[in-house]
Amino acid sequence: MVTRKQKLILDKIREFRRRNGYFPTMRELAAAAGLSSPATVQAYLERMRGRGALVKRGRAWELPESQDRRPPGGRVVPLVGVVPAGPALEMFAELGDEVVLPEWLAEKGGDIVAFRVQGQSMKDAYIQDGDLVLIRRSEKADPGQMVVARLGDGSITLKRLKRDRDAYVLVPENPEYAPITAPFQLVGKVVGVMRKYR
Repeated sequence: MVTRKQKLILDKIREFRRRNGYFPTMRELAAAAGLSSPATVQAYLERMRGRGALVKRGRAWELPESQDRRPPGGRVVPLVGVVPAGPALEMFAELGDEVVLPEWLAEKGGDIVAFRVQGQSMKDAYIQDGDLVLIRRSEKADPGQMVVARLGDGSITLKRLKRDRDAYVLVPENPEYAPITAPFQLVGKVVGVMRKYR
């Protein structure tokens, strides 16, 4: 038996899953349920797990199979931070939240992580502020691919990789932003984008 507040949280989880196809992050669930912080959400989830209303596998939260209405898939990847589609930002650190991949991507191998996009420098590539980009960690990519790159100061950015004569350049998909010609190292290449429509 769950409390009224716990039932509200479960309803928000189911609604989010129906709309997006994956379990909400702690921050997304806190916002949806009107809770003060991700830590508060975590405490509620732990209590609901004790009552059998939720299941935890590793660090991934799931609804019990009898309640799980998400599309097939199920591979879970960490949400590791925010990647700017604009000026570069400090290097990511894992946030402890996780994202369930859609089936078409769950079947693919590789070390995949998710970033929350911040900014509009890739808007002409249909990547918007707030989207989740999924990257496969790699220090190599082909010209033309979208990548997350680490700059010399340790910050990261999301751009398109292009070759200019004998050098590689990070190019935005928005004419209001300038290409980045400073030295950089690839973190990974974009393999998917997930968006919540409002």
